[in-house]
Amino acid sequence: MTRSDSGTGQQAQQCAMCGTTTTYPIELNDKFYCSPACVSKYRDQVGHHQFHRDTQATFQQKKRTGPIPERALLYNSMCRRCHKSMAEMCHSNQYINGMHRVELRKTETEPWCCHARYNLSSSLSDGSVPLEAARKIQAMAEEMVRNHRKCEEVVGPEGLRQKMAKPGGLSGVTTTILDIAAAEMAANPDYRPSDDRTPEPGKEFMVHYAACVECDPAFAAECGEQAVEKELNRCLEEVQGMTTGRWCEHTLHALSALRLNKNMTREKLQRIIVSAEQLKADRDDFGVTTRHLFITLGRAVQA
Repeated sequence: MTRSDSGTGQQAQQCAMCGTTTTYPIELNDKFYCSPACVSKYRDQVGHHQFHRDTQATFQQKKRTGPIPERALLYNSMCRRCHKSMAEMCHSNQYINGMHRVELRKTETEPWCCHARYNLSSSLSDGSVPLEAARKIQAMAEEMVRNHRKCEEVVGPEGLRQKMAKPGGLSGVTTTILDIAAAEMAANPDYRPSDDRTPEPGKEFMVHYAACVECDPAFAAECGEQAVEKELNRCLEEVQGMTTGRWCEHTLHALSALRLNKNMTREKLQRIIVSAEQLKADRDDFGVTTRHLFITLGRAVQA
C-alpha cells in the first residue's frame, strides 16, 4: 500500500470505496482509496488475511519499480503469520493506539518515523500515562538525534554508536532510537494497577504498510541499519528466553531493542516484561502487543 506524493503529476484517482476523486491516493493492489478511513472500511469488508494478501501484492508490484525497505517486508510477514485472535485484537487497538499522534506531533522538533510516533502514541492509549511522560521520552529521543554525545551516554553496541555518529547527522527519530530513549527513561518499571480510562476510539487508523514505502529513502536506510543491531547483538534471542505467554512479534522486536541501551540491565528488563505481561493479564487480553509494552514504558517514566 502506498500513498502517492501530491504534485508529482499523477492523475486524479477515484476512491474504490466511496467514489471520491482524490489527487493524493492510497494505492492497494491496483485500487485507490482517498483516506485511511476508506482503507479501514475495505479491510473490515474483506478480512485480515485478504487485506494482507493485497498488501503483499502491492509490495511486490512496487519492488519492480523501486526499492522497498527490507524491514517492511520482514514486518509484513510477521502480521501475515500472526494468530487470528492476536491479529484481531491488534487491529481493533489501532484506532486507539494512534489517537494521540497529532498531539505529540505538536511538540516534535525533529523528523519522526511514522511507526515510532505511533508507538509513542500507544503509551497514552489507556489514560494511565500522562502526556508529560510521553513528551519526556520524546525529548530524550530527539536529543539523541541532535547530540551524538547523548548517544555515547546511552547506546551500548559500539557498531550502533558509530552508525549514529554518521557525517551530516541523523535523519530523525527511528523506532530503534525511540526504544533506546524509552529504556533510558524507564526509572520505575514495576507494575502498578491503574484504572482503564481508554477513550472512545477514533475512526481512522494509521496506514502502517504505506509508511515504509512512503518514507524518505535515506531515513528508511538509517532505520534498517539501526534495527539490524538487534540481530547482530542477539537481543531478540535474549528476550525470547525471558518472556512467558504469547507476544506479538513486532512487540518482541521493540522489547529487544531496549537492550541496545547500555544502562538497561537484564534485571530491569525483566521487571518491564513482568509489568507488560501483568497489564495484559489484568485486561484479559489474548497476548502482549505494542500497546501493553509502551503503556508499561510510559508508566515507568519518573514523575
